[in-house]
Amino acid sequence: MNLSVTHRGRYAPPVEFVERKGLGHPDTICDHLAEDLARRLATDYITHTGAVQHFNVDKAILAAGSVDVGFGGGVHLKSAKLVLVGKANFSTHWQPNVEELAVEYKRKLLDLLPDATPEAFEVEIWLSQSSTDLAAVAGPRDEAPHANDTSFAAVSLPRSPLERAVHDVEIHLNSDPYRAAVPVGRDIKVMGARVGLDARLTVAAPVMAKAVANRAEYDEVVEAIRGTAIDVATQAFGAPVDVAVNQGDEADTPYLTLTGTSAEAGDDGQVGRGNRFGGLITPYRPMSLEAAAGKNPAAHVGKTYHAVGSDIAERLIDELEMDEVTIRLLSSIGHPVTSPQAVHIELAGDSVDDVAVLRIVEECFEDWAGVRDRLVAGHYELY
Repeated sequence: MNLSVTHRGRYAPPVEFVERKGLGHPDTICDHLAEDLARRLATDYITHTGAVQHFNVDKAILAAGSVDVGFGGGVHLKSAKLVLVGKANFSTHWQPNVEELAVEYKRKLLDLLPDATPEAFEVEIWLSQSSTDLAAVAGPRDEAPHANDTSFAAVSLPRSPLERAVHDVEIHLNSDPYRAAVPVGRDIKVMGARVGLDARLTVAAPVMAKAVANRAEYDEVVEAIRGTAIDVATQAFGAPVDVAVNQGDEADTPYLTLTGTSAEAGDDGQVGRGNRFGGLITPYRPMSLEAAAGKNPAAHVGKTYHAVGSDIAERLIDELEMDEVTIRLLSSIGHPVTSPQAVHIELAGDSVDDVAVLRIVEECFEDWAGVRDRLVAGHYELY
C-alpha cells in the first residue's frame, strides 16, 4: 500500500464559507433521483443476474418550466422536464424497462415535492448500452472489481462548527414536521460565512403561495423561519449566529412557490453542481469535483473511494482518537479497487502509530463488498 501519513494543525481558517443546497433545489433533485436510480439498478442487477452489472446514470438535467404565481396560489404555464441519462448493460437476460422507470421516477419526483401536481413535471429516462470495454470492470459479485478510472477522492471529518450549523439548519427546515407547521418549500439553500468568531447564515427559503394570502402573512412565515434558523444555527455553532432570510426580496417580489422548487420557473438543475460527498460545498476544504450520485456502486471509484475515505476517517477518529482527519485516495484504472495508486492521510492531533493507520486503511479497502452494499443501501451522504 503506497501510504503517506502527514500531520497538520487543526482546521481553523480565519475566514470560512460553507454552502448547502436543500432537497428541493434543482441540482439536488437531480442528484437525489440519479442516485435513487443507481441504487435501483444495482439492486435489480443483483437480484436478476447475481452481480452489479456495469452501468452509470450520473447524468441528469432538470429543465425549468414557468408559472404565474402570487399570494394565494397560481398556475403552471409550462411543465419542467427531468431527463435521467446514462448507460446500462442490456446484454444480460434481465434488462431495465425504460418506460416503466419513467413512470416510477415521475412518481418519485412528486413524492419528493408533495405540493406539486402531475402537470408540473415531465420525466424521461434515457439509457443506452454500456461500453463493452468497461462491462468487465464490475466483475463477479464475490471478486473485487477493477477501477473504471484514474480518479481521486477527498474526505475531511469531522465537520467544523460552521459546517454543522449550515447542515443542521437546512435539514431542520426541510424536515417533514417543520414543513407541516410552517409552509416552506423544499428548495432551501443555506450559505454560511465566518470571519474570525463572527458567523452569519443567508437562507433562501420559498414560501408556499397557497398558504399565504398577503404580504403580511408572508412576512410572518419568513420571520418564523429566521427565528428557527437562529436557534438551530446557534446550537450547532456554539455561539450566536446572525441569520438573514430571503434578503433578495423586494416589495413586489416575494419568494413564492407552487411546487416547492425553483425549477418550476427559471432555475435549471444538473447532477454534480450541488453538494459534494458529505452534503456540503466547502471551498476551504480539499474537495473532488466528482459527482458521486448516480455512479456505479461497485466499480466507479469516483463514488466508492469517497465511501472508503469516509470509513477510514471515521475509524481513525473512533479507534485512534484523532481530532481531525483528511483523506485523499487516488485510484489506478484497470487495477483492483482494493489496490489504490496512492493514499494520503493528513492527521490533526497527537502523533500516532503509522502501523495502526495502515491496518485501518487496508481493512477499509478490503471491505469493498461492504462498501458496495452500504452504497446500495443508501448509507452514505453523497450530496
